[in-house]
Amino acid sequence: AVVSTQSTGNLGRAFKEMGDYDGAKSKLTSALQMKQKRYGDAHINLVPTLMNLGDLFNLTKQPNKAREVLSRALKITEKKIGMKHPDAAKILRLLGNSFYLMGDLSTSEKLLNKSLDILEQVYETDHPYVLATRADLGSCTRPGAAP
Repeated sequence: AVVSTQSTGNLGRAFKEMGDYDGAKSKLTSALQMKQKRYGDAHINLVPTLMNLGDLFNLTKQPNKAREVLSRALKITEKKIGMKHPDAAKILRLLGNSFYLMGDLSTSEKLLNKSLDILEQVYETDHPYVLATRADLGSCTRPGAAP
């Protein structure tokens, strides 16, 4: 079942990268259900799939759905590994992008700044995650520039 869960999640990410968002949603939702059945509802192994679903919902302009799954991912991450972990920063960035899509630039900026603070403690200033978060943060000050 673990291989099946991992393979299903990998397919979901592949579909997302190819632009097949319906296929991605189907595979990622299935992977999440399998992981929940195996590990329960609050296990750290759910977080990558929740993050991928959140990213997918942002890409498909469904920021409320993104916010829902990403908030769940952040809660699990905070409880299991803490808020100084790079995964927490990645979730905060995705959440910031959700709030941006909802038009809440103030909340988006706060979340992106938190993300950047964590990332700058872990990575070099030219790391792709740091650069991407800075670019997203710049979008908050230039409304209309998509993150």
